[in-house]
Amino acid sequence: MNILHGRIPPALLAFAGLVAVLESSSAASSRSFERRTDVRTVPIAGTLAGKTEDIDIKGVARVISTAFVDDDPGAPPGVFLLIDFIEATGVGQQSGTLFLVHGENQVLRLLIPTDVVELTFPISPANARKSAATESVLATFQLTYNVGQGQLIAASASFSTPGF
Repeated sequence: MNILHGRIPPALLAFAGLVAVLESSSAASSRSFERRTDVRTVPIAGTLAGKTEDIDIKGVARVISTAFVDDDPGAPPGVFLLIDFIEATGVGQQSGTLFLVHGENQVLRLLIPTDVVELTFPISPANARKSAATESVLATFQLTYNVGQGQLIAASASFSTPGF
């Protein structure tokens, strides 16, 4: 006669382990959205109080937004931003000198319904030969997301003088 004395059969333990693994897999795959990339082109304008003169700047910025959900259970969704300029030029108010805004920034943020992202970019006179002529301009981006879908639904931007 085979009588179990307080022991759990190995088959039952294996079955419980299998159920736990399957439950964990289904929880990880029940994301609210898959990785999603959106691209927005945004008009951008403003005035930089420069070292020697004020510079009126205008152009177009490109915002590439990739929303993701971390594989770690309970981790909040995030967004990776790549921001650069398709075209952004400035003109010195006194001298009429042409300036170019250039560069790109990459930022990792939490995915929230509205976000304000402030980044600095270099601005320098066209055909400048010295890096000493380079200044920084602050670009401020107001971004709106559909968090449930990870979608960038609106963006606006402006240039201003950095506070440093």
